[in-house]
Amino acid sequence: MEVAGLSRSPTEPYNAFVVMLRERHGSRRLPIVIGFPEAHAINIELENIKHPRPLTHDLFINTLRELDVTLVEVVIDRLQDSTFFAHLVLERDGREIAVDCRPSDGIALALRANAPIFCEEEVLVTAGQPLADEEESLEESLTSSSRPPRRSGTTREELERLLEEALAREDYETAARLRDELRKLSSREDEPEN
Repeated sequence: MEVAGLSRSPTEPYNAFVVMLRERHGSRRLPIVIGFPEAHAINIELENIKHPRPLTHDLFINTLRELDVTLVEVVIDRLQDSTFFAHLVLERDGREIAVDCRPSDGIALALRANAPIFCEEEVLVTAGQPLADEEESLEESLTSSSRPPRRSGTTREELERLLEEALAREDYETAARLRDELRKLSSREDEPEN
């Protein structure tokens, strides 16, 4: 699985987010509702934001390295009463150890350690969604008023304003798309005219 996006949950309480996982070589996605601190920990790594001191997930990865332990993989292994469960697979001296964790923590750690994320087939059968639905949803969201217009006439000022609004409401998925649009616009502006 790979992290496809992170956004505020439209159906859960105000401080709830959805991390969207997508099959790397498949046609399903898996939405998992997480809290703000967990979303922040994932987003920091997705956006490559560096802090002067290690945060909790960074500390954990640093500790594993110092102890010569490798995070081999993260496995989302079951869904029970609408709650996802996961475990870390750690390796030291040729011995594998499974450690229970929340999927959100596992994802944050996997991103930092460049470890793969897997999901048991049973979980995907129960809670997975076809990727085609995500593509339609993505297209709709990009044309909604909270997303950047997909026309070439969008001004830098408009994109910057939309980016500020997305950051203010902590909609990191939209902010990332807007940042990418601004980068594309900058690269077009830097190209020499023929």
